[in-house]
Amino acid sequence: MRRDDEDDLPGEGGRPGGEPSWLADLVVPDDLSELDAEVRALQRERRARARRERLRRLADPRRVTTPLVVVALLLVTAFASLLVLFQPRRPSTSPDALNSLGTTGAPGARREDLLPDVPVRLADGATRSARNYRPAVLALAPLGCRCDPALRDVGLAAGRHDLTFLLVDREVPPLPRGLPAANAVRLAEPTGRLAARYGAERAGARVAGGPVLVLVGRDGGVDRVLPRPPTRDALDAELARLQRRTLPAAR
Repeated sequence: MRRDDEDDLPGEGGRPGGEPSWLADLVVPDDLSELDAEVRALQRERRARARRERLRRLADPRRVTTPLVVVALLLVTAFASLLVLFQPRRPSTSPDALNSLGTTGAPGARREDLLPDVPVRLADGATRSARNYRPAVLALAPLGCRCDPALRDVGLAAGRHDLTFLLVDREVPPLPRGLPAANAVRLAEPTGRLAARYGAERAGARVAGGPVLVLVGRDGGVDRVLPRPPTRDALDAELARLQRRTLPAAR
């Protein structure tokens, strides 16, 4: 006859010679509240394990490399945009650059368009380069051209626009009647190179009429060549345009 406390227990109470199983040590409390401490400990262990798993996933280099690179690129882009936004504005062309020969990229500033670097002689005998006078209106007027009224009007217009007025011939030309001496610089260019270059002379002979006007910018580039003086209004417009294009850029 089997005892009630030996039901379904292997080992000594079941199979002869068997070892006690884990059920032999199992204690079932009469009140389940006695297991509260064990339940709380188990829950804490599970929460700690979940936190470790989340940290492990966050620390995985394969997961964080791409987001970090994106964030870094966004920060660099934002910083560069702020630098550009708050950078002080500068003139597009400085006065020094405007005064350099053919380096500004302005119209007429190409090397092949520069006023030839030829020596010219002043009325007092001093010698200079034609390029020393810029910006300027250069008038190639042959002796005896009977164009004093036109030369006077051009000289006065150049003065109104703060441009140097140059009278150039193979010999130092006389001052046109009605033009103050302060409004003109008289120059001799014996080789005739300037006159031939700009159509005031052909085959060593002066072309009838005149004067031929050469508008020279601040950088030494030839802006326009006018075979004959235009009307007063048109001349003022040409010289005003030349002056605007040779002024330093506004800040």
